Amino acid sequence: MINELSNTSISGIAKTLLRSKNVVIFMHENPDADTIGSALVIASILEDLGKKAYPVCCDKIPTSLLFMTNGRRDYTIDDVPSDVDIDLYMSTDVASKNQLGKYKDYSDKVQLCIDHHSIRDLTAKKMFIDTNSSACTEIIYRVMLRLFPKRKLSQKTASLLYAGLAADTGGFRYLNTTPYTHKVAAKLIEYGADHALICHELFETKSKNALAVEAYAQEHVQYLCDGKVAYVKLYLEDRTKVGFEDEDTYDVINTIRRAEGVQIAILARQRDDETFKISTRAQCNVNLASICAELGGGGHPGAAGCSVNKKDVDESVKYIIRKCGFDV
Repeated sequence: MINELSNTSISGIAKTLLRSKNVVIFMHENPDADTIGSALVIASILEDLGKKAYPVCCDKIPTSLLFMTNGRRDYTIDDVPSDVDIDLYMSTDVASKNQLGKYKDYSDKVQLCIDHHSIRDLTAKKMFIDTNSSACTEIIYRVMLRLFPKRKLSQKTASLLYAGLAADTGGFRYLNTTPYTHKVAAKLIEYGADHALICHELFETKSKNALAVEAYAQEHVQYLCDGKVAYVKLYLEDRTKVGFEDEDTYDVINTIRRAEGVQIAILARQRDDETFKISTRAQCNVNLASICAELGGGGHPGAAGCSVNKKDVDESVKYIIRKCGFDV
């Protein structure tokens, strides 16, 4: 057992997968490389074992990550044949029920959670939550070793795991990067993961729409609290005016946090007529996951988020800033 959040082990995960025949694997909303890589590798493991696996996500795969899915954008619950009896619903890298989006009603069916977030409200009969792991794919790598100790990982599997690892560590720059993270990354490169190409896709390639919204955000960012807080708010009408989709905003938060002196970066983007998604990043010693959890969200200490009602977004942002120790 890893900690008080866990009630199973790597061996327990392996036994659960071996006993299951038809498995649904939930990814989180706004899917990133970690949840995608984790789910697709679990699906590959199950298929190698002669089982059926159905990765599911409430949102489309972002165009920036289609290199991981061979161009496939949709993984919906409708992909599960009506005559298939699912004997295991599980999730990878999902911390909250809200992160299941339109599939939130399935949260009570989830029987196995594999994750690395400490702040969470999604629970299951079996949980493996390793908050010391830099990414969920780091955990999935260990599951692979348990199930296939003598098998060399395929290049595709190694690449999926490496992409998740690189993305969640910011290219191995974030504080969650550990010596073990580097050891796993080295092994994945040995197995054929094209680290240069993967990092190019993750960090050096952007659509023109993504570049446009980042430029727009830099023009409209507010520097608050003597420049220690960077905040930008994007409305639905900005999408039409500038020409971008919600998925194009994935790196806006990092763009505004790079300004000299910024300790807290906050992006509030309107997702529909009623909802704003708030994303936060910290360059100082605060626990954003705990703060965002108070607003129904969660994440990591240095990177977290939540969804709030449109009428509450301004007060929610002020609340986050105050909880971070700044006057606003």
